[in-house]
Amino acid sequence: MPEVVVVGAGISGLCAAYRLRQAGVEAVVLEQQARPGGRIHSVQVNDAVMEAGATFYTSAYQLLPALAAELGLMPRTVSSASAVVHRQRLYPLRSNRPLTAVRSGLLSWRDGFGMLPGLSRFAASCRGRGTVDPLDWLALDSLPAREWAETLGLPTLLERAWRPAYHGFYFGDTEQTSAAGVAAMAAHGLRQRTLTLPGGLERLPRALAGRLQVRTQVQVHAVEAAEREVLLRTSAGELRASRVVVTVPGPALTGLWALDPLEAAVAATPYTRGLLVGLGVRRRLRDDELGGAYGVLLAPGSGPLAAVCVASRAGHASGAGDLVTCLLTDQQAHLRAEQNDAEILDAAREALLAWEPRLGPELLTDPERNRVARIEHAMPASPPGRLAAIAAYRGSAPGRRVLIAGDVIAWPWSDSAAGAGAWAAQVVGPQSSR
Repeated sequence: MPEVVVVGAGISGLCAAYRLRQAGVEAVVLEQQARPGGRIHSVQVNDAVMEAGATFYTSAYQLLPALAAELGLMPRTVSSASAVVHRQRLYPLRSNRPLTAVRSGLLSWRDGFGMLPGLSRFAASCRGRGTVDPLDWLALDSLPAREWAETLGLPTLLERAWRPAYHGFYFGDTEQTSAAGVAAMAAHGLRQRTLTLPGGLERLPRALAGRLQVRTQVQVHAVEAAEREVLLRTSAGELRASRVVVTVPGPALTGLWALDPLEAAVAATPYTRGLLVGLGVRRRLRDDELGGAYGVLLAPGSGPLAAVCVASRAGHASGAGDLVTCLLTDQQAHLRAEQNDAEILDAAREALLAWEPRLGPELLTDPERNRVARIEHAMPASPPGRLAAIAAYRGSAPGRRVLIAGDVIAWPWSDSAAGAGAWAAQVVGPQSSR
């Protein structure tokens, strides 16, 4: 009987098992899919790497860069050329050069100078708060993001920068998000470097899984906690453990066991849906196409796209062609859930050509040169009050035999999900009371 069973081999579950292994605790990871990695998934399309889940990590992350180095993985810097769409216009800028937002016209010089007092107040509010643990921002949990931005004197920055960023990265809208969620995202800073791994981000969870006992294609049907052990009923038979860490998305928790009120409040976290479309291009994109950007972030209401990224500008194109990945909005992902791949590819092409019509003759129609990736539960949303539910649950965690972790108690970026796994390892580790 293993000491701990971890349900889910995404970055959170793998990180939990890895830290437990380092602490001398035997852990077995069960994953229903045929591969580890969860929503970190890299595939080859048109001689390029398509990130069919998480698309990058950054130098501002606290856990993933160190974990990659620990596993011998060397990151590569992605082009800092970015773009933001505001009021149906694309503004090129550099993510590591804040003044380019003014030079591009996204913000006026008057806007820039007028924001200085608000930015100073924002920087002061970030002191002592990190971007891994959501509870660092609990004091801002009940406050809507727009109200908070107006209090700081930064409503223009919210509308023109933070809102398209939150939408493009996480498919969410700051209008329904707590101040905590937007502040934590913005606290990553402007001077960060965007990073990837040669061959794709999935190399990281694969490297972790290679050091662990991971059993793929095992579906957990039920989890039954008793006084001294936990019984798991799975597609591969019954398995018993001293404690269990469950890292699946919130909606997948319902039905595994009868949730108590604290567990149910956490599981009720709403998720956005992901629909990612990789479009093969006959040639590499030129510097004047899509603003020369690696990533384009679109505010809600800008059309069917939330973001666009270009493989060659991340160093992920190995052939003569290119790959443009179109990330559709949460609304589009729901509307097109029943469509076939051909229909979705046509819709993505039309949406892309609205921003870069010169690519029309260059887009490939061969199905093998394109890819559609659907993610049922892409990222957790962060409406006001969510952190209070996480805090209440975590306060009850030490005495539990079945522990909920994963992004359901984290921010919607992978560094925070990894942090949830590390937290779970501490709770069920050898120092904890059995």
